[in-house]
Formats: sequence, structure tokens, C-alpha cells
Amino acid sequence: MVVTADTYVCKRKAGRSSAGSVMLEFVLAFPVILTLILACMQFSHMWMARQVVQYAAFCAARATLVCERGEYQRAGQQAAEQVCAWVVLGKNAGEQDKKIPGWGVIPGSGAVKRKTKVKMEQIGTWNVKATVTHDFALVFPLVGPMIGWGVNPWDSTQRYREQHADATGNIGAGDMVKWPHVRFTETAVLTKPYVTLPKTGLPVKGW
Repeated sequence: MVVTADTYVCKRKAGRSSAGSVMLEFVLAFPVILTLILACMQFSHMWMARQVVQYAAFCAARATLVCERGEYQRAGQQAAEQVCAWVVLGKNAGEQDKKIPGWGVIPGSGAVKRKTKVKMEQIGTWNVKATVTHDFALVFPLVGPMIGWGVNPWDSTQRYREQHADATGNIGAGDMVKWPHVRFTETAVLTKPYVTLPKTGLPVKGW
């Protein structure tokens, strides 16, 4: 086989054309692939946070089982905050990160009280119901704002805005770094297998 100059030039042109098409395919495909990867990571993060909020509702209900009725709300709020402190992110200049005894400071947990709301209810004589609402920050770039724009749980009639607070100001605009948020609401009902007396009368007379 005789290779002429014309054949060599054609082969070089074909090689350049192939390299250009590969680069074009990369430029077109990479943003889509990157978005899918970030979306998988963000949805996994959201699923984990939802499980934590569900556990926070259980802990809030569990904390009230050893309290009298007047202490239900305070005990449930504190228990839920201690659980949600591990997934909350964001704080303003006046909020201090929370400390867990035996563990230490949880970075970025200063806003847990502002972003976590608890409602305690007594159902009948034996059941305690805890409803925990937590505003979770969508921290992954690109897909976080996309999910926030699609969900927009605070006002579906208006265009999505970062940190769009609800009527109660639950999120606020105080975070030093602003992310879109999604709201999780979980409920737990536990049975109280005993009655806590408001006053036991101890010590018994004569002892």
C-alpha cells in the first residue's frame, strides 16, 4: 500500500475532527452529569435529614413520658433540638453553637432553636403526640436552588426566593450564609404506660 501526501493529510483532518467532536460531547454532557451527581447527593442528604427529624419527634414524645403535663412542651422542645442540632446548618451573629455533654460543640448548630418547632399534645389519658417541624438547608450548589424553586413550601403563589420566611418568621434572614430551605414535618405518638403524680407526698409521715 502506497501512502501519499493526500492520504496523510486526510488522516490528520479526520483525527482533528474526532478530537473536536469528543470535546463537544464532553462540553454538552458534563453539566448534565454533574447535575445528576449533585442531585443524588442532595436527595440523599434530604432523606437522611428526614429520618433525623422523625427520630426527633420520637425523642420529643419519649421525653414527656417522665414529665407532668405542665412540662410537656419544654421537655419536647429541648429533646427535639438536641437531635436536630446534628443536621441544622446556619446561624446569625447572636446565636451560639450548641454543646452536647460528653461530646462538645456541634459546628453550625446555632440556629437549631430558630429552625425547629415542636408541638406537644395529650391524646386521651395515655397517649402523647409530638409534632416536629424543621427547616432544612439545601447546601448543594445548583440542585439546591432548583429543588427549593420546585418545592417552595412557604408561599406557592410567589416566585421562589432564598430564605423566603413563612408568616411566623421560622427561618428568618439571619443566616450569615443563605441557602434555600425545605420544611420537614414529622409526628410521633407514644403510649404512657403509667401516670405521673403531680405530687407524691414523700417522705411519708413517720419516716
